[in-house]
Amino acid sequence: MSNPVQKFFSHVFKGDIQGALQFVHENAVFEAQGPSDVPIYGRYNGHEGVIKFLSILSGLFDTEDFKCFEWSDSENYVFGYGYMQHRVKKTGKLFKSEWALVCKIENNLLISYKIFEDTAALQSAYKD
Repeated sequence: MSNPVQKFFSHVFKGDIQGALQFVHENAVFEAQGPSDVPIYGRYNGHEGVIKFLSILSGLFDTEDFKCFEWSDSENYVFGYGYMQHRVKKTGKLFKSEWALVCKIENNLLISYKIFEDTAALQSAYKD
């Protein structure tokens, strides 16, 4: 059986944002930490923030590959580890990175989402 994070991703990759939000707490905080000159990095609050986060992602990249090698659950947390490859729309450059994800779950909903990736590689691919 899949966890709420996997269910969230399943809907996101189908382009079903409203379906994805079914797995997100109304007070969720999504965070992607990195240099401020890359628009995806920051903190996004609530359903409106998640919609903005996903909108920025789709405007920034064309995803060529995204896979998870491992999922792990521990009490109220879900951990993921994988690989992603995106084509940056602004420059046409490729961004490749392994990623790690830590999500806190409350009542089977994502309440906290923190993704870690090679921020220097994305910053480089984002620059003209």
